[in-house]
Amino acid sequence: MTLADLIDLEAQLARDREAEPGALEARDRSLVTGAPAERGALLGRWLAALREQEPGRLFPGRAVAAALSGLRAALAIVGLALGWAAVTAVLRYTGGHPVNVWDFLLAFVGVQLLLLLLLVASLLAPAAAAGAPLRALFGAIYPHLAARGLAGGERAEEWRALWHRLRARRSLYHRAEPWVLLGLAQAFGVAFNLGALLGLVRLVVFSDVAFSWSTTLLELDAAHFDALVGLLAAPFGWALPDAVPSLALVEATRYSRLEGAYLLSGAGRAARPELVGGWWPFLAASLAFYGLLPRLLALGLARLRVSRILARLPLDDVEVSRLVRRLSEPHVETASAEPEAPAPPEPPPPRPAEEAPPGTRCAIVLWRDLPPGPAIEAAVRRQTGCEVAGVHAAGGLDFDEGACDWASRLDGTDRVAVVAEGWEAPDRSVLRLLRELRSAAGPRRHLRVLLVDAADAGGRPPPEAQVRVWREALARLEDPYLAVEPLGGRP
Repeated sequence: MTLADLIDLEAQLARDREAEPGALEARDRSLVTGAPAERGALLGRWLAALREQEPGRLFPGRAVAAALSGLRAALAIVGLALGWAAVTAVLRYTGGHPVNVWDFLLAFVGVQLLLLLLLVASLLAPAAAAGAPLRALFGAIYPHLAARGLAGGERAEEWRALWHRLRARRSLYHRAEPWVLLGLAQAFGVAFNLGALLGLVRLVVFSDVAFSWSTTLLELDAAHFDALVGLLAAPFGWALPDAVPSLALVEATRYSRLEGAYLLSGAGRAARPELVGGWWPFLAASLAFYGLLPRLLALGLARLRVSRILARLPLDDVEVSRLVRRLSEPHVETASAEPEAPAPPEPPPPRPAEEAPPGTRCAIVLWRDLPPGPAIEAAVRRQTGCEVAGVHAAGGLDFDEGACDWASRLDGTDRVAVVAEGWEAPDRSVLRLLRELRSAAGPRRHLRVLLVDAADAGGRPPPEAQVRVWREALARLEDPYLAVEPLGGRP
């Protein structure tokens, strides 16, 4: 599954949340036939069929992928320009003092090695911390990206809902975030080093550049400096022997700024004029080995990691599992062989129970003095398809928040359903409760918030506006296994 497919999947699941289950089953049954067992391939085929059938729908995956590609291209262009300008500035030679090799090594080798160490440290950092810059960056550009895709109020609402949904489900994809950020940064790094290398070659081919080295330290003589550059050239010297500076080159290019001349030349400009430009193969090889090569390897690693993480997503949360069942499980219908007389209209049947494995048990948590009763339990049982293992109160006047041991209360249950009145504001208390329930239930146990109408706690769903408020507020928990649904309403 690609990044564009993943974003389109989230957008479509957000739209399907408001649709009738029967209509969804009929649509999906016609879209995918002969589905493979692997979930990612199955969902990819389903998305491709949807894009072809409904081209006018919002499928923002390609827009987001194009925005990232555009950002990557912009970084590459800026990197090329900066690399070219940097090497031109460092190697600027007007016939006065020659170019100091130290300056080049410090700017293009020392700094590159430091950045390489910082890169390794960032890869070892926790994924959440490493991905924080990317979330801040995407949060800043998302409104502009959304504005480009708006075609009216409905489309604007879809983009807004997608943003809240991606925030809510971030923990599913957070391991890919630092690698996407790394790929963007290394695209800039590759371009910078490539621009610097091209600028160096241009100066060598189309102008004469004189190189030198100098120091105030008496201990750092030509022999010691030769050993230092030999150490830097060791990784590539075996393949590029011409890129290893000789001792004669080192001795001939030691320069004195006080005298304004090379030391071996006395008052002259250079004792060996043919040697003073001989540093460029070593400088070019050092730039390629310590600058360009690590960035190319990091860029390839970042792309490989992103593709592997996306390919190994669990895809087992509530909504995706429901979709996979619709696409993969056989559909059985019964009908009479003879035409039947039209039956009188009947009231709509109750909402069918979700298909849950036999023996699945559910714990009910009633929020803020919501009265318990058989109607609530029956509605939860009908919507989740689970047997009710226990009913617990939370958030009311008699609830001691610090003394509740949710781990023991949820022991033996497979799922958790929090029932709340839709008009209640989802404040910090309910966020704290949901965090405690998640900590007690584990990272991947399904947790549902079921909203009821204040005037009918027995199963009538609340207005859609109240459900939207709860979904947007709980998105900040970034919990992909947490779902917000109207009790007795659509999934």
